[in-house]
Amino acid sequence: MDSNPLAFIALDSTDKTAPYQQVRQQILVAISKGRLKAGTKLPSVRALAEQLGLAVNTAAKVYKELEASGAVVTRGRHGTIVQAAEDEGAVAVADAASELAAVATRWGISEKAAIGYVRAAFTSQVG
Repeated sequence: MDSNPLAFIALDSTDKTAPYQQVRQQILVAISKGRLKAGTKLPSVRALAEQLGLAVNTAAKVYKELEASGAVVTRGRHGTIVQAAEDEGAVAVADAASELAAVATRWGISEKAAIGYVRAAFTSQVG
């Protein structure tokens, strides 16, 4: 196994998307495409921060948001592990949500407004 499963991640300094969102998006895509398999141990927060030149808090935010979406699980001192993608739909929705956040950020749309658009889309699907 590769000693750094996230060696493929690269930040684009010309992209208006926040660095933590770029990293999160790249990890979600790698999970959804099978590049990161369930059970893969990710680098520590400090190692990820050092690798990408990010603040430790920024790297921690990446893992926290990935965990909230169910893509990874953090096991304390045992590290952060890629979750089994039991529900491909959940991975697809997490990926789409990440993309929505990136597009909204690029266009200066607030989180509250973007969530409003999602709610309106759900409402139109029900009717």
